[in-house]
This record gives sequence, C-alpha cells and structure tokens, in this order.
Amino acid sequence: MRNKIENGIDSRVLKQTWQFMRATFSQAPEQFKQLAENLPELFADGERDIDLQEKRKVYLIIAKFLCEKFQKPLPVSLGATHILCDEADPRLLFDGVLDNETRQLTESAKEIILTIKALYEPLQNRSYKRQIEILWLKNDNPTLVKVEEELPWDYLPTDISEKNLRSGANALTFKLYPLEA
Repeated sequence: MRNKIENGIDSRVLKQTWQFMRATFSQAPEQFKQLAENLPELFADGERDIDLQEKRKVYLIIAKFLCEKFQKPLPVSLGATHILCDEADPRLLFDGVLDNETRQLTESAKEIILTIKALYEPLQNRSYKRQIEILWLKNDNPTLVKVEEELPWDYLPTDISEKNLRSGANALTFKLYPLEA
C-alpha cells in the first residue's frame, strides 16, 4: 500500500514539474531536456484509461517519426503531432510542448507529410494489429513508413471493440492527418 501512495505522489509531482517546465522547455537546462525525453512514454505507460493510453501511444509513434526526421526533442515533436492531428483533449496536450519551436516543426512537417492513418485489423486470436502509416515526401518521392503492433482485446480502444461486437471483426481505418473539413 505504501508503494502505491508513494508512486502516486511521485507521479503527481512529476506531472506538476512537467507542467511548469514545458512552458519554458526551450530555455530549460540540457539535463532537464534529456529527462523530458522519457516523460511522454512514462505518461502513456502509466495511463489507466485505455482510450487515452491508445491515443498517447499512437501519438508517440508519430512524434518519434518527427524526432527522427527533424532532429527535434520528443516533447516538441509530440506537441507538433497534437497540432497536426488536431487534438484538443487537455489531458493529451499536457504531454507535449507547445512553443515557437513546436509551431515551426509543425509547419515543416506539413511540407513533407502527405497523410497519417491508423489501421486496426482483427487477428485470429481476438487481438488486433494496429498499423500506423505515415506517407511523406523523401527527396520529392512519396515514401510510406509503417509501424505495427499487436493489441490484445483488453487494450483495444472502446470505439474499435464496440464496432467489433456490433458488426463483427472488420478492419478499421482512421485518418489522423490531414483532417477533412
């Protein structure tokens, strides 16, 4: 019981510290920036709400793509991902940085990313394969990046499991970027 309380307190302190530091991330000491690289994954792994956890994990995949292509810190890339995917949930926006560097990264990403999709395909064992597809321009040529992961039934987002129960196991695709008006 004591560990649960201590971990809860540690988590709250960590989130409060992050809330303060994310506003001034670009001026933060390099050691803090290195520590902050791990925070988005910690927040995703510690999330109890399955729907939020899944969104966090999908956004992390996209953010890691941006990190690699633009050599930006993960919290900045995650903030840009939230903007690209038009995320409005403050619980999710909390994970990333929203500053000038984020806005610049977002504009640069819009120049090369053509589309981002999340596909959920049922497997034989009542689990699903989640595939994130990012179609982007590499040297002016369309290039597709795919990241796949298997999700057990218990970790499926509510909308996917409900559709499965109502209409059977069908593949579902969600377009995350660009969003149609």
